[in-house]
Amino acid sequence: MIDIGVRPIIDFLANNPLLLVGAFLLYVIVFLFSVFFHSPKGGKNPLAKDYRRPHEPFVHDAKARDAVIKQRFKASKIPEFLDAIVIGSGVGGLTSGVLLARAGKKVLVLEQHDQAGGCCHSFVEKGFEFDTGIHYIGSMYDGSVDRVLLDQLTCNQLRWAKMDDTFDTVALGQPGSARLFPMKTGKKNYVQNLIDMFPKEKAAIEKYIELIYDASPSFFGVVLLKVLPWPLARLLVMTGLCRVLFKCYRKGYTEKTLQQVLDELTDDKQLKLVLSYICGDYGVFPNEVPFILHALVVKHYVGGAWYPKGGTSEIAFHMVQTIQHHGGRVLVQAPVTNIICDSKGRATGVKVAKMDTEIRAKIIISDAGVVNTFKTLLPSQVAQASYIYPLITKIGASCSFITAFIGVEGSPSELKLPAGNTWLYHNDDINKTMSEFLKVKGEDLEDLEIPFGYISFPSAKDPEWDNKFPGKSSVLVITLASWEWFKEWKEEKLRHRGGRYENIKDVIGRKMWQQCVDLFPQLDGKKVYMEVGTPVTNQHYLACPEGEMYGLNQGAIRFQPDVASKLRAETDIPGLYLTGQDVMTCGFHICLDYGLDDGWSGASPQSLW
Repeated sequence: MIDIGVRPIIDFLANNPLLLVGAFLLYVIVFLFSVFFHSPKGGKNPLAKDYRRPHEPFVHDAKARDAVIKQRFKASKIPEFLDAIVIGSGVGGLTSGVLLARAGKKVLVLEQHDQAGGCCHSFVEKGFEFDTGIHYIGSMYDGSVDRVLLDQLTCNQLRWAKMDDTFDTVALGQPGSARLFPMKTGKKNYVQNLIDMFPKEKAAIEKYIELIYDASPSFFGVVLLKVLPWPLARLLVMTGLCRVLFKCYRKGYTEKTLQQVLDELTDDKQLKLVLSYICGDYGVFPNEVPFILHALVVKHYVGGAWYPKGGTSEIAFHMVQTIQHHGGRVLVQAPVTNIICDSKGRATGVKVAKMDTEIRAKIIISDAGVVNTFKTLLPSQVAQASYIYPLITKIGASCSFITAFIGVEGSPSELKLPAGNTWLYHNDDINKTMSEFLKVKGEDLEDLEIPFGYISFPSAKDPEWDNKFPGKSSVLVITLASWEWFKEWKEEKLRHRGGRYENIKDVIGRKMWQQCVDLFPQLDGKKVYMEVGTPVTNQHYLACPEGEMYGLNQGAIRFQPDVASKLRAETDIPGLYLTGQDVMTCGFHICLDYGLDDGWSGASPQSLW
């Protein structure tokens, strides 16, 4: 309850918002003045020089690659006088490691799995290579902000292959008779193709694209709440100024769902499905996802899609070498069991399960996810005192998934496999169909009808594939899943989970494969290998507490001002920092290209604010 003496002041400020703006600007000026004259001297700029070098030959030899990305933990390998320990070697952890190492800091990255990379790693089984989390990336054209940054992080050794101009295809209906809706590269082609497929909906499509390009750059407001100094961010949130200053909140892009936007634009159900098909890339259905997140993803891919030449493990392969070059180390099979805190609650080190080793450093950076960090690694009294701890329950986990990894006979060219993805939906009501699907009980899994599938051919996307695995092709089929279906096996050892578990995997895998064959009949009879990964598989290899694919849920709560400002790199626990998809949002990119059309040319103060 607000004190009666405070109410008149609040009412006065509400009726005179310019006073709030003026007070805020005065605060900023005073703050910047104090920082400029009294802050400690900054460190070395990790991007002060151009680290690119000419391309070197691809390294396909397994032993040579393992020597880089599979360096097993030993206490003797720990660098002396550590400045930073990074828990987890996903792209967030590796990026932090590269930048700190380049800034002259001694860095140690610890990975619980047997190879570095997190969701960027790939694996080889029975002569086939499969990616695990990076299936395609947008905005990788020469000169893009993201490309420039990645060139620097990998010394220009990470190369990219442009995928087909039809980078995604939506298949609507039963697989054998589905109607296909191709998504084309380039803004003009993208829009015109949609209009060609839905000529009666031209006005709705044009308005939709207008909203996409208006909402996407406004995400800068969410970014500012995460990168501004904490006192400034809190002032913006507590006074409500962020809802006045930042377009994303002022125009409701963080609160209005994708479904609400589409319902206002058109009554055509098939068009709504085609405009929202990509929801699998953030794991939230159209009636729950804030429009701004959908706009970011669509804008990201309108210019086309790319894939790492040599496979997704190239990302870690080159970033690890950069860290090593500057005196750091990336060690695997090094599960961190505890973040050590001193009597004042400051993070001062970690404990590794191997030999119960304790390692100390000036700062600790967690790329293990908010749930793992605050529920498992930190001392409970320290974690529960943080303002981040309640957010875990408030936001919840993202959805989980099942993946069928399939090896087939024949090269990608022989089988005419597309260097693009296919999104299969059995009907045009994503919200109803998928919510009902995830409510299926565990005992009914053998009879499960799978209404959604994402199909990808990594071998067709990678120009280096034939040099590594001639005469073979790899296929991925992914669908959503409920953690409840598989959690009874979470404590069981890998490959020792019993007959019923293996039977469920086999049944689901065969159904997923059949959907793939129905869409691509040339694959019939070509399968020679299949392994199915479930949510407990994801938990084992990726340390996802509930097998989730995108960390904390990507729904609207994530982007509320109070929540967004708290999910930031710097935590309220001294010495502890966060990186990875729980800090900003899900996906590979470091969110540098909000609203930028070609380099920086599309950005203006008006578009960002």
